[in-house]
Amino acid sequence: MADIKDTLFAFSEEIRLRIILLLNNSTICVNCLTSVIDLPQPTISRHLALLRRTGVLRMTKDKLHSYYTLNKDDPFGPLKKRLAATFYKALKDMEPFKGDFKRLKMVKNYCDANCTVRIK
Repeated sequence: MADIKDTLFAFSEEIRLRIILLLNNSTICVNCLTSVIDLPQPTISRHLALLRRTGVLRMTKDKLHSYYTLNKDDPFGPLKKRLAATFYKALKDMEPFKGDFKRLKMVKNYCDANCTVRIK
């Protein structure tokens, strides 16, 4: 089980923070995350794996896709939810986050997976 230090570490890097903010209130597949963040799939997958290990994200799979969402059901779930909301409020209008949300709106229109995107 992850501890508070692991949770804070997960929020401390820009790529992971971008992923976390995109997944706040959404369930998104790896392909969409790769398209939105515009980094190679292995890079995104490496950060997703770390976020899963630290308990920040949870993953579900269907036959073709892996979907990620924030893990709000663990002991630090309320803290993660508040951290994500605070970072979202502070950063949503700044780059690269603003561009990520704009690209996510476009990507969800042609995604062939069952991503659930909720952008405030």
